[in-house]
Amino acid sequence: MSVHEFSQFPSEAVILPEKLPRRVLIVTQVDKPPLAAAIADAFRSRGMETRVFYSWLCNTWFDRLVIRPANHYARTLRLIPKSQNLFQGHPKSHKEWRSRQAIELCRDFKPELILITGVQRFKPEVLEEFQATGAVFYWFTESETRFHEIEHELPYYDHIYCISSLSMKQARSLGRSTSLLLHAVNTFEFHPLNLPKIYDWCFVGQWHPRRQEYAEGLAEVSKKFAIYGPRWRRRTWNKPALWLGIKGKGIWEEKLNRLYNQTKVVINISVWGDEKKGSHGVNMRLLEVPACRTCLLSDYASDAQKLLVPDREFVSAATLPEMQAKLAELLHDDKKREEIAAAGYQKATTVRTYGHLVAEICTDWARLKGF
Repeated sequence: MSVHEFSQFPSEAVILPEKLPRRVLIVTQVDKPPLAAAIADAFRSRGMETRVFYSWLCNTWFDRLVIRPANHYARTLRLIPKSQNLFQGHPKSHKEWRSRQAIELCRDFKPELILITGVQRFKPEVLEEFQATGAVFYWFTESETRFHEIEHELPYYDHIYCISSLSMKQARSLGRSTSLLLHAVNTFEFHPLNLPKIYDWCFVGQWHPRRQEYAEGLAEVSKKFAIYGPRWRRRTWNKPALWLGIKGKGIWEEKLNRLYNQTKVVINISVWGDEKKGSHGVNMRLLEVPACRTCLLSDYASDAQKLLVPDREFVSAATLPEMQAKLAELLHDDKKREEIAAAGYQKATTVRTYGHLVAEICTDWARLKGF
């Protein structure tokens, strides 16, 4: 084993295996959030040639202007069922086009390691091409409730990562090689700016019924808030108290870092949370918000304790009434809020970087190859 220093933290030593893959292909859906780009940078910083294939952005104008509208109106008018496609198998359709592009890239680049994230729904021949070229690792970053969507693909993967301990148990029960791979933080993107606080609380993420329920409850605590995310305005047009706090459909990178820095308490509400059954997996906010030296208030997820200490480095609430009470307390007690933000900052910026994440993947690759 050899020790290297990851560029995000000059004082940090990350242990990597002696043998590393020379070429790495990352297959993901879209470029926002910039998760794949951060992972690719970490691979490149180790001297590995890396490419990213954005499958959902790999499309044709014919699909956008002809195929999609035709299918949409045909389904709306009930001329065809939702499961049917008028252009099934057409070479310019999105699925066919991205499948061919993925195969061509794989044959040209010849990656020794392929890391797939998200629910891709590739054709079997694409996964077969990946499997014949190099080691194929899959990172399941979705809700545990969606695990069934990728079960039929599992035989194509040499190793499966999950962000949820529950999903990991599901995969292992099917006899698959599986481990937990938690999200990391990029401190070049998320860091303190020492800006004045202009919001009491904020939330960033796509609209969901559970998220609206929580947002309405938190708006009763303070109306000085900001919400960013798709579908919020369309879904809350009849909720003036909430609608006025919606600032935009999306916010990324420098603007997102600035928002976190300008907010007293950042809220995290998962879409897979269940107050009766509990939640497991954690998303990227768990480390990104504390990395800005801002207090994070999150719904409960048992896996969060693997990275940060609840009520010391972030605040956790199991129900909406509990979250309302804790938000009120944090807004009233500046000292407590700032102490939690400071402790969270110290832990988040050292506990899990993309250097750690890439080291885990490379170690599993070397073990698989027998190095």
